[in-house]
Amino acid sequence: MPNGKQQAMIVKVCRELTALATKYQCPIVGEDLDFTSKKEQLRERGKKYARMLSSWAYSNFVKFLNSILSNRGIELLTVNPAYSSIIGLVKYLRMYGLASDEGAALVIARRGMRLSEKIPGSLTAFVEVNSTKHVWSLWNQLNKKIKLSGMVTTRHSYYAISNWDFLANLETKEAPALEENA
Repeated sequence: MPNGKQQAMIVKVCRELTALATKYQCPIVGEDLDFTSKKEQLRERGKKYARMLSSWAYSNFVKFLNSILSNRGIELLTVNPAYSSIIGLVKYLRMYGLASDEGAALVIARRGMRLSEKIPGSLTAFVEVNSTKHVWSLWNQLNKKIKLSGMVTTRHSYYAISNWDFLANLETKEAPALEENA
C-alpha cells in the first residue's frame, strides 16, 4: 500500500475515534506496545518478517492519534496489554458473545478505567491463590494449565466450554507420565 494512502487511512480512523471520544466525553484507551526489541531481531528472522514488522503502522497511528487528540483536549491512556487476550477469552467471550479480539479490547478498556480482572470464582480452584502476588500471576497459571490440557485448541473452543473441570484432572494425569519417563 502506498505510504500516502496508508497515512490517509490512519488519519481517517484517528478522526473517527476522536469524534466518538468527543460524543461520549471519554478518553481513548489503547495498548502500550513496544516493538523495539522485535525490530532489533529483524535480521535473525528473515526478510519476510522484517518487511511485515517494518510496515507495521502502529507507531504512525499513535503519533497521529496523539496529535489529533491533543488539539482537542482528549486524553490518550495507554495500558499494559498483559494477559488481555486470555482474560477476554475466559471471562467475556461467552458472557457477552464477543469475538476474541473484542474480549481483549474490553479488558483493555476496563484497565483504562482502573478496574481489576480477577479470576472468576469458578476457576480459582484450578490455580494456587497467593494474596501477596499480582492477579496476573493467577492468569499466567491458568493460561499454562489451559495450554497443557489440550482441550482448548482454537479461540473458538472457548465458546464450547461449559465448565472447567478438565483442568482439575491435569495434576493426576501429569504424575503417571512423569513416573513412566523416570
